[in-house]
Amino acid sequence: MSKNQLTVLFVTLDSYGHLNSCIGVAEKLVKRGHRVIFALERAWSGKAKRYAGIEEIIYVDPNRDPTLDANEHWIKFMDEMKETFGLSPMEALKKTDTKLEQDFVDTMLNVDDGIKKSIDQVKPDVIVVDSYTTIPAVYKSGIPWVWLTSAHPLSCLPHDDLPPNGTDFPTKGDRKQWQEYMETFFEKMMDLIVHFNKRMTNEFGLEPSMHGVHHESPYLNIYAYPKEMDYLDIRPLPEKWQSFDHFIRFTEQDESFKIPEEFIQKQLGKLIYVSMGSMGCMDVRLMNRLISILAKSQNRFIFSFGPRKNQLITLPDNIWGECFVPQVQVLPKVDLVITHGGNNTVLESLYFGKPMIVTPLFGDQHNNGQRVTEVGFGAKINPFYCEPEQFLRLIEQLLNDNEMKERLANISKRMQSSNSTENVAIAIEQLIK
Repeated sequence: MSKNQLTVLFVTLDSYGHLNSCIGVAEKLVKRGHRVIFALERAWSGKAKRYAGIEEIIYVDPNRDPTLDANEHWIKFMDEMKETFGLSPMEALKKTDTKLEQDFVDTMLNVDDGIKKSIDQVKPDVIVVDSYTTIPAVYKSGIPWVWLTSAHPLSCLPHDDLPPNGTDFPTKGDRKQWQEYMETFFEKMMDLIVHFNKRMTNEFGLEPSMHGVHHESPYLNIYAYPKEMDYLDIRPLPEKWQSFDHFIRFTEQDESFKIPEEFIQKQLGKLIYVSMGSMGCMDVRLMNRLISILAKSQNRFIFSFGPRKNQLITLPDNIWGECFVPQVQVLPKVDLVITHGGNNTVLESLYFGKPMIVTPLFGDQHNNGQRVTEVGFGAKINPFYCEPEQFLRLIEQLLNDNEMKERLANISKRMQSSNSTENVAIAIEQLIK
């Protein structure tokens, strides 16, 4: 317990991945005696306060369709960009719709007045932000704030001696390839960066960013990536930066969730969890392809299907799932994880010592797929274009890799004893002397 109670306001990009990471830290702050409040867009009302001790304050995005529930705003966004899924990072970059990217950047800027009102009403001692873009109201508040990034570390802390964010290039790869990607990136995205910085200066009175579309916090910046995966031997942490093993949440337990006994008792092979994340599960063509391939396996598969489950093909006997599955409850029960490579799922799989097959769709998922492969905790595969037999052989290969299992047992043991989220809470407390 902390001696002094703080009021901590979380301002997070409204998607499940960002919210869940912040919840993991918020849980510890509550247990340490602090008041914790989440500023949420109205569609996300109730998503944070279901956790014991967490409060909410609601703001309204006037540009958002009020008929869209929670994640549906981003699902619509992903539906418009999913034609780039399955392409190489370079090809996906070349085909990126910069209008969509600008809409993404403008989303948080357009609700700045609502966030400012939330700050004025709550009067927090500390603000924690998880967003890809600067939130001017936070930056200008004069209140100590933490930039918590729930994505891969290269998304927030790039370095000349590391591959670019959003790529699957090896850590010791071809520097010319890195350079070509970055040249293409700036050619494609420079107008977006200029647009962002014009809004920063003309609308909000802030200096242009030196980091694309965000400003680092002058107080504290944090990310989660275990040392066995991180790049600290290549890129030591700069001043005002700290890294932690994970931001995993633990208190949410769905007592009603039960895996059917008849499925558990099936005389089949190992139990495998499949999740394409809250965005990837919306790609029906991808989900149907995975079902068709995995139907040929001798193993059993638990799927997180997402809200479009009723649009999927008939399930074979070796596949069971629900629209939403309590992932942290399922992971300890399985032998292997097939994941899109979102940072939360990667770290949760490592926490429980599970090998991974990463099937990246976009962004930093490619970095995670590459890093998981090169440090020996799993493998990556293109779920759109791989041969079915290649996928099935890879599953058996990982299930039978005893050396990998030993490495995973070691990282799991260390992560579970690291008190990571507790240490994040302490670092936040230390901002207020």
